[in-house]
Amino acid sequence: MCLIIATENPKQLSSALLETAYENNSDGFGVMFINKGKLHTHKIVPKTFADIEKMWSKYQDLETPMGIHFRFATNGDTNKSMSHPFQVLSKAKGDDRDMWVMHNGPQLPTPMIDDNKSDTHQFVKWVLRPQLSANPKLLHNAEWQSMIEELIGTDKLLFLDGKTKEFVIFNEDQGKHMDNIGWLSNTYSIQPSYSSTTRTKYWNDKTNEIEDRSHKWTYDDEYWSYGHYSGRNYYNTTKTPVSVQEPKTNTQLALPLSEDETDETMWNGKTLLWEDVVTLDKDEIISLCEENPVGMGVLISEEFVGNR
Repeated sequence: MCLIIATENPKQLSSALLETAYENNSDGFGVMFINKGKLHTHKIVPKTFADIEKMWSKYQDLETPMGIHFRFATNGDTNKSMSHPFQVLSKAKGDDRDMWVMHNGPQLPTPMIDDNKSDTHQFVKWVLRPQLSANPKLLHNAEWQSMIEELIGTDKLLFLDGKTKEFVIFNEDQGKHMDNIGWLSNTYSIQPSYSSTTRTKYWNDKTNEIEDRSHKWTYDDEYWSYGHYSGRNYYNTTKTPVSVQEPKTNTQLALPLSEDETDETMWNGKTLLWEDVVTLDKDEIISLCEENPVGMGVLISEEFVGNR
């Protein structure tokens, strides 16, 4: 999944924030905004963060609201055309306005008909464009917005309407507003948990610095164990929880245990109970399920089904 940032003032986005977002979502970068009454877009597939810095230097001093997208490719080719934003309507093709969209989420509900295309590309082609080309004002219709939000679940969409000059966010409440930044479609792209196996760079909003939170899990070969996020450990033989001793402190990683001492009975350096899981947002829970499906399955089975 990706990251969308909708900001009122691009100047307030620090280099450390942008670099963290790139390190965790490096498959494409794009911007969209209105300047002097005209809708502008620019997107690239960066090879390094230096490519983003070079492109961003052209726009960072603009005093205009802006949509920014960092892509984490889950399907479709990794190229410029599959980077965001995607054009929904085009005056050059006979529409009454230009309109572009950015997407963040696991998978949009769309038929995947064209080869090597992303779900966003297909959703624009088969769902959004047919409806909005017939009636562009639907974008600002509350009933249509509700229908699309129900259709896409927890996914988020950021539209830019070239005629009204407005940004429109679908499922805004599924993202987060952060002071001095704007609206973010998720926070795990810049502040992932210690359990993340795909995102390891963490942006510390207090110090405005990048931290490395890469972390390796170890497994007990003797028991062929599966760890999960309740903080308990389950085996294919006894299913007996492992007792956890008082943790040691590791100031470098801010974990109670060092990497070689930490095992699968720990999550984020501590015993994690169901009460902790329910404090996570939807995207974080989805991420946990993707990274440890066996552990989460056991946890749900124990807590809800009663299989202990």
